[in-house]
Amino acid sequence: MKKVIFSALLVVLCISLFAQITPYGSARVGYWFENADEDKSGVKDENGEPISYMTSRYFLQTNSRFGVNFRQDEFAARVELDGNNGSQAIGLRLLWARQSFGSWSLLVGQEEVVANQKTTQVWDSDLNMNGYGAVDGGRRMQVRMDMDNGFYAALIQPNMVAPSGSPAEPEFLFPMINLGYNWKNDKIAVAPTLVFQQFGYNKDKHGDDPSVMSYLFSVTADFSATDELLVRASFNYGSNTGNMGYRGPYNTAGWKAKTNPNDDTETDDIATLGGWLTARYALNPNVNFTGGFGLAMSSNEDWDNDPTRMGFYVQAEMRFQRLRFIPEIGMMDDGVQPMKVADKDIENGSLFYFGTQLRLDF
Repeated sequence: MKKVIFSALLVVLCISLFAQITPYGSARVGYWFENADEDKSGVKDENGEPISYMTSRYFLQTNSRFGVNFRQDEFAARVELDGNNGSQAIGLRLLWARQSFGSWSLLVGQEEVVANQKTTQVWDSDLNMNGYGAVDGGRRMQVRMDMDNGFYAALIQPNMVAPSGSPAEPEFLFPMINLGYNWKNDKIAVAPTLVFQQFGYNKDKHGDDPSVMSYLFSVTADFSATDELLVRASFNYGSNTGNMGYRGPYNTAGWKAKTNPNDDTETDDIATLGGWLTARYALNPNVNFTGGFGLAMSSNEDWDNDPTRMGFYVQAEMRFQRLRFIPEIGMMDDGVQPMKVADKDIENGSLFYFGTQLRLDF
């Protein structure tokens, strides 16, 4: 281990002789009071009846980070670490290098998927309405070409989540593909993007060979109504998005395809639809207010209903030099299960929260 650390330091020292190096970091602490209703809390009274339950959380966010930017002429690179594995250990967040070739550049390494959507919601380690209208495929190994005119194309390491009822060892046929375009003028910015993935099974090994195709199309738009007011909106539609690692309207098998019980070469597909809207008003350079609303739903021809998940939040962001104080209040509703039992919907429940994030960037 000492040799590895020494080698890494030696490499950094050598690079520093020829490149501009800028370290950075962000320490984020969350302090939240959360009230889950009787359908979500899992708590019962002395008579065995479900009741609402309030609790509090005070924690160092796992997306706190430390990183280093490297830059030399037309070359750039970044290494970023965090505690994303939920323990005291440090995990790799970003590691990429990018070389510019005039009107286009090539990025190689682990980076955010461009198709990810993020609001400003800070509850629950910066949830950003993920699964409640927004979509986030995480940070993936990829090779991406970015054009100066706004077009980009990426070949991304697939995230193969096996369909329900199938073996957990699929074989990928193609890398995940992400194509998109970023357009903007003084007032408006529009960013359509498409993510596509397909994987299958070796029939000789598993006895069945379903092929699972997933895709997600989304459009995000920014509108600068005034110098102080920014409105952002996003819409997304997809199929089997859970099979490529995107969070769906609820965290069960319903958000990913399942093997057709009558034909093991086919899957029953799950369609997803979502979107969100935020508005931010800047009172001054150090204080702004934001409100956001998100909605996500999924459907399958075998379901009696189309489960819907929704949420909203209101926050204030106050900056004091490097310090950010972000109080927030919101509600997250997990809707109902997609199937009916005894002709009665099973409620997943909702959660009301308030609290703050304290963030210090350095």
